[in-house]
Parts: sequence; C-alpha cells; structure tokens
Amino acid sequence: MSSWPWGEVEDEMRRELLNKVAKVCKQQGSYHLACKKYTQAGDKVKAMKALLKSGDTEKIIFFAGVSRNRDIYVMSANYLQTLDWHNDAEVMKSIINFYTKARAVESLAGFYESCAQIEIDEYRDYEKALGALRESLKHLSKGRMEDKGERMESLNARIDTVERFVHARKLIKDDPDEMVRICGAILDDPDIGANEMESSIRVGDVFALLIEYWYAQGNLQQAYTLVERMRDRGIVIAPYLDGEMVETIYKEMGVEPVPQQGGGGGGGGGDDGSDGSMVEEDIPIDDDDDLPGF
Repeated sequence: MSSWPWGEVEDEMRRELLNKVAKVCKQQGSYHLACKKYTQAGDKVKAMKALLKSGDTEKIIFFAGVSRNRDIYVMSANYLQTLDWHNDAEVMKSIINFYTKARAVESLAGFYESCAQIEIDEYRDYEKALGALRESLKHLSKGRMEDKGERMESLNARIDTVERFVHARKLIKDDPDEMVRICGAILDDPDIGANEMESSIRVGDVFALLIEYWYAQGNLQQAYTLVERMRDRGIVIAPYLDGEMVETIYKEMGVEPVPQQGGGGGGGGGDDGSDGSMVEEDIPIDDDDDLPGF
C-alpha cells in the first residue's frame, strides 16, 4: 500500500492560498504585503511586480539584489531607468549592476547610449559622452541581435563624430586653423544634423565654437555668416550663443538684430533626450496575475 503524499498536497494548498492573499493585497494597493506573500509562495517574479508598483526604490534595489533572478534584475533596472538616475549615483550604479548580472548586454549598451545623450543634451560634456558611447559599443559587441552589424556601424559613426569634435575643442588654443577645418567638415557632413533627434552631436555646439572663436579674433564678418547659417538650418540661437555677443555682431555688420528666440534645442540632439529612451528586455511588467478559480 503506497503512502499518499500529504506533505506535497499541503504545500501546494499553502502556495495557492498565499497567492490568493497576495493578489487581494495587490488589488487593494498593499504592495509591500503582496510582495511578502508572493515571496512566501515562492513566486519572486510576481513579488517584484507588486513591489515595483509601490515605487519604493530602496526596497526594489534590495529585493533585486538578493533575488539572483535574471528576470528580476532586468525588471528592476528597467524601472530604475524611469527615475532621475543621472543625478543619483546609487540608482545609476544599480542599473549597470543589474543589467550586468542579467547579462542583458543590449539593454546595458542602450543605457550607456542614454548616458551619452544626456551628457550631450543637458551638459554639453562631450568627453563624458564619448566615454559612455565607447562603453556602449563594448557591450553591444557582445550581443547576438540580428542587426548587430548595422547597430555597431551606426554607433561607430557616432563615436567618430564625437571624437572629432572633442579633438577640435582641444585645438582651439594650439592649432585653431585645424579646429576650424574639423568643425567646417562636421558642418558640411550631410549625415550630421540632418535629423535633429538622431544626430551624434548638437550642431549648434559646433557653430557656437566657431562663432565664439571668430568673435574673439575680431572677424565679425565670419561670425555673422555662421550665425546666419545657424538660422538657415532652423537652429534656435539662444541656447548656444550669448545674446549680447549676437547683438554686437549684427550691429557691427549694420544689420538689425533678430529677436532672440527662447527655448532650447535645434542643435541636432533633441532636448527631450530622445536617444535616451529606455532600452528594455522583453520581460513585461503586467497585471496578469489571475489564478484559476479566483
């Protein structure tokens, strides 16, 4: 006579009950308790989904850190990217750590691209942006996506453009002629700045470097020509050039100053950091926690 596995039945009934309690807690907005009950039921993924709804960043980072679960690492990192991670070193570190632990190289590459875009759009720090782009390329090279070659080629092109501009800015004192040549080549490149939301750099920054140089040299004619080129390309002047300098250039050329437009952008890198969109693995955070018969 075989023995009935009462222990296994009791465990299954316990898990089912805990899942039901957890679902009710989640529906009532008691996300921390729901997380606890799902964890007791052995379902860490649903536990994390409940915890994510709480918005408790500290607990989310802790839970993901001890989970040892790839899906949870990715979900946590995806969530953390929705926060102001650039101004929170701990959050930024956690994003990189979780994507690394999950071996989510595509997401990690995308995150570094987001870092680069923010450095360009908000801080105009092309040196830091270049470092982030190189990190992105390093991780992208480890991926197995179908369009890997195309994406690496595109990223290499971005890196090349940023490298050229970084180099040009360093030459302004020692070799200004070469700086002017490099910047001119960048501005004449039809692939740079053709789409403001996808450009490697903010074209307005290139114009600004040249205009400020010619202004300092007293060549107001050249400075004026470049300001007009900016306007012809639809670039808003105000975010890039000092208003008084622009007025001086126009007055010295005997031209009525054009009213300064407010706002930002127009330099080949959208102010909304569009290239900083969240790059996520296909691990949804849904509400489909329905259990049979409940």
